[in-house]
Amino acid sequence: MVTWFLSIMKSRSERHARVAPAKFTFWQQVTLIAAIVIAVAVVYMPALRGDFVWDDFLLITGNPLLQNFSGLVEIWSGGRTADYFPLTNTAFWIEHHLFGANPTGYHVVNILLQITNALLVWRLLKRLNIPGAWLAGLIFGIHPVHVASVAWISELKNLLAMLFALLSILCFLELDEKRLRNSAIRYAASLVFFGLALLSKTQVVFLPFVLLLCAWWRDKKTAGTKTTDDLRRNVLRSWPFFALAIVLGLVTMWFQNRGIGEEEIVIGSLPRRFVNAAMAIWWYAVHLFAPVRLMAIYPNWRFDSPRVLELLPLIALIGVLAGLWHWRNRGTRGAFFAVACFVVALLPSLGLVRMAYVRSGTLVADHHQYFADVPLLALFCAAVAYAWNRRQRAIKIATAAVVTLLVGAMGTYAFVRAEVYRNEETLWQDNLSKNPDAWQAHIMMAQRRFKQERYAEASYHAGRAAELKPELADIHNELGLAYCRLERFEEGIAEYRTALQLKEAKPSTARSAGVAKIRANLANALAITANHLSESAHRVPEEAMRRYEEAIRQYEEALELDPQQPAIHRNLGMLLAQLGRYDEAIPHLRATLQMVPNEPLARETLDAIEASHR
Repeated sequence: MVTWFLSIMKSRSERHARVAPAKFTFWQQVTLIAAIVIAVAVVYMPALRGDFVWDDFLLITGNPLLQNFSGLVEIWSGGRTADYFPLTNTAFWIEHHLFGANPTGYHVVNILLQITNALLVWRLLKRLNIPGAWLAGLIFGIHPVHVASVAWISELKNLLAMLFALLSILCFLELDEKRLRNSAIRYAASLVFFGLALLSKTQVVFLPFVLLLCAWWRDKKTAGTKTTDDLRRNVLRSWPFFALAIVLGLVTMWFQNRGIGEEEIVIGSLPRRFVNAAMAIWWYAVHLFAPVRLMAIYPNWRFDSPRVLELLPLIALIGVLAGLWHWRNRGTRGAFFAVACFVVALLPSLGLVRMAYVRSGTLVADHHQYFADVPLLALFCAAVAYAWNRRQRAIKIATAAVVTLLVGAMGTYAFVRAEVYRNEETLWQDNLSKNPDAWQAHIMMAQRRFKQERYAEASYHAGRAAELKPELADIHNELGLAYCRLERFEEGIAEYRTALQLKEAKPSTARSAGVAKIRANLANALAITANHLSESAHRVPEEAMRRYEEAIRQYEEALELDPQQPAIHRNLGMLLAQLGRYDEAIPHLRATLQMVPNEPLARETLDAIEASHR
């Protein structure tokens, strides 16, 4: 099997004789284009009924930068964005003004981009004279692993970056030394498209290496000064691409570190990072050819010191690359080209440097391999083309049957996966059925159950999230809210105190609005429990008074951090009025009414105080 796979590109003459890229008539090309368009559209039909999920609420529905033109300016200045993907955020800004809160329009855009990318993959592989290019484009369009990049609205950044990256490569390959003017235009276009790809998602920083590999593959020189001249010329052409990649790569790393702040994200020692990177590369390759049990968040990876046996995937990867390079002139040139492009395209997302995604506990995700899958798909489809072009009829029939079965199975599974992204319920239930220890899935389910007023289930999911990720304050705050709704106030108060300790332990979060929210929640719980202690007593018990006083302090400290919160002013004013401290209560009640005119509780309490003073 390996020999058959690697022999597909043994020599130029044999390749053209047996597996030359097919020449299609105009109507044949129209038919093939229509086949890809229809296949991708059918596979992603369930996505058209999909809702906003996961990061969509942060990036789109709850993003204040999408509301007006000043937000568009901030998108490009990067003042309040977690990552510097201004082109993607600009696309979200446009979509928000076109579609508002209707997710269908966003899904239509994603599907159209996936269709375009599948067609461009076909065009690029055909330009590189790789057999089976159309089949590779079709499989790329309907592959189940790519559902996360299409059915999830937030991954518009993958689709846009891929679009511009493919256009950049195509323009680069069209450079013609004999027609300098046309070459200059195409070179400029290639560089501009690369810049647009980086501004969509910086993961495409690998592209300059791919350009060099594509040029090496296209030239097909074997030895002598021409090879050296070609290499020198291509390196000189590519240095602006490398410069652009380095600059925007550093910008993204700065944004990532700013967004992560002082949160501890464990990626392990340097040996562990290389071991994990190699295992991730093999993992992605397996999932490309055997896409089973796909999920949004995969099980946790190890980040401790690597054991000796864990070095084997790294050694095997180095051995494969070295062997393919060594035998490149004896039949493995195409395989080396494909594997090298696959590895290079994965490098930015392998955890070699600290990245926010690893906070989930895993190193891999379906949307991380979207860019890298094309070369291995091309290698597989070239092998299919080689088998199809054999003279034996039985081999042709068997090849057609196997490919039809595989394409049908992939399309069916992609259809099912698109349905999984229909809403938060289907997405996280699917994830927890396959990975019950995904803390992010648990906290998302806790928030969903809380909104549905199913507080017992909310407390279960928040409790599991707190067990799995005890260092995150927001999880403890969510658990405290659920406990208090269940009237388990002492447990809720304990969770609020834990959340405050975690927030205040870090200078970057100690004075944040999040701390104000937790203090207000703690104060509410303290006031309620103090009321319960005072209900049947003739005078306020000492413990109740202690809780009242602490509640007042918590409200006041919350207002120091976030003074524009009418609910905190109202609750503090009502508590002070309840304790007979009217002069202190009045300013807070008036502040509430200034921010929310005719707020009923504040208005009623203030009117009662003023009536008693007449």
